[in-house]
Amino acid sequence: MFVLNRKSDSYLYEQLYEQLKQQILSGNMKAGQRLPATRELAAEYQISRNTVINAYYQLEIEGYIKPVTGSGYYVEHLPLTKVSIPKPTFFPYDSESTDMTYDYIFSYGDLDYNCYNSKAWRKCMLDAYDTLSLKDNAAYEESQGISNLRRILSSYLYLSRGVKCSAEQIIFTSGHQQSLNIIANLFSYTDWNFAMEDPGYNGTRHTMKQNHFHITPIPVENDGISIKELQNLFQTLLYVTPSHQFPMGSVLSITKRLQLLEWAEKNNGYIIEDDYDSELRYHNRPIPSLQSIDSGNRTIYLGTFSKSLSPDLRIAYIVLPMPLWASYREKYLYANCTVPTLLQLTLTKYMESGEYQRHLNAMRTHYRKKHDYIRKYVADYLSDKAALLGEDSGLHFVLSIQTRSNQTELIDVFARNKIQIYPTEPFWINKALCPSNQLLLGFSAIPMKQLPDAMGCLSEVIHTQLK
Repeated sequence: MFVLNRKSDSYLYEQLYEQLKQQILSGNMKAGQRLPATRELAAEYQISRNTVINAYYQLEIEGYIKPVTGSGYYVEHLPLTKVSIPKPTFFPYDSESTDMTYDYIFSYGDLDYNCYNSKAWRKCMLDAYDTLSLKDNAAYEESQGISNLRRILSSYLYLSRGVKCSAEQIIFTSGHQQSLNIIANLFSYTDWNFAMEDPGYNGTRHTMKQNHFHITPIPVENDGISIKELQNLFQTLLYVTPSHQFPMGSVLSITKRLQLLEWAEKNNGYIIEDDYDSELRYHNRPIPSLQSIDSGNRTIYLGTFSKSLSPDLRIAYIVLPMPLWASYREKYLYANCTVPTLLQLTLTKYMESGEYQRHLNAMRTHYRKKHDYIRKYVADYLSDKAALLGEDSGLHFVLSIQTRSNQTELIDVFARNKIQIYPTEPFWINKALCPSNQLLLGFSAIPMKQLPDAMGCLSEVIHTQLK
């Protein structure tokens, strides 16, 4: 029995690795005992199979388990009488968790693994594992990530997003938080301001506060962030999500994009463009990145594989403009890349082979069906009671309900009916401006076959139980 906490600071594979190690060292898992198959364990705990593979790989290289071709993994024979069992380095239980169970979960962060070809990823990982020779491991990896992967990503970003960069400008990180920490370290919080969209991603706000930056909220309008509110800000880092504003879903107009770049040049500002789900547009071509039209080198571009592959992989990246390069090299001269080499090599082979593009095509088709089903259902059965904001892209809608109830009351009513839905209030800095009738309706993780019943239950609650 394992307890995996998705809100822990420890990655899921680390939690699984630690708990398996505890079972082995305590003698609960005996020498020669076969470990559960990776596919079975992933299905049982509703995690990515790659999470299990990474945990097993770490146990294998440390000598706790051994693979047997065609049979699986087995516990090694260890002199356990001489072992002092360490205490876990994480807390498996979430202090805020409840015993509430839901029939329908409209999550906006987790993914639906039914649309993944795990065989293709596994093959690339096994190929990558085979290439990890002693010579490959005899030297430290480049601090920005494997050069071949950066070259492949540079080409992909230009073709798909119009991003203009060399491989040398790309820095691989273990996620959004580390990307922001690196950027924050390039600027002095005593000399630079930090501004962001309001509403906006609360994880960004939290990370920059931890780096001692004062947060200035900038209102979001129907066509993106308010340019007028920026005019008196100088020497400012501005965080935006122009291609799919989070959480409201608006697209920054071309007029505002040009005005934003003009502001950055005139006021000595830098724009942090978070392009977190750019691959997921369903009925038109992806919006070109802001960086693609920036001739003044004022845009720091952030990307991630969390939405297109899996958040468990913890692979993200920064495209750093050249004027900041000297500062980065000075501060991170002795840094190491935090993305495991095996994952980098696997991703390299996955992209080189064309599997990544095939996966993106299949994923867009899969999520478009969910997106279109929800949009049609609301139009057909809820048009007099609710409306959707932020259509045509991403993995969530904002559901605006005609009601006198506030968000807390709405969530409680849905919870009593076994429906989990999320508030938008945490994403607002100016809480007083947050509409009380808007909720976040995610569709990424809920199975397609469950959607008719889920939307039917949602509709019934809105029609019969809301004031």
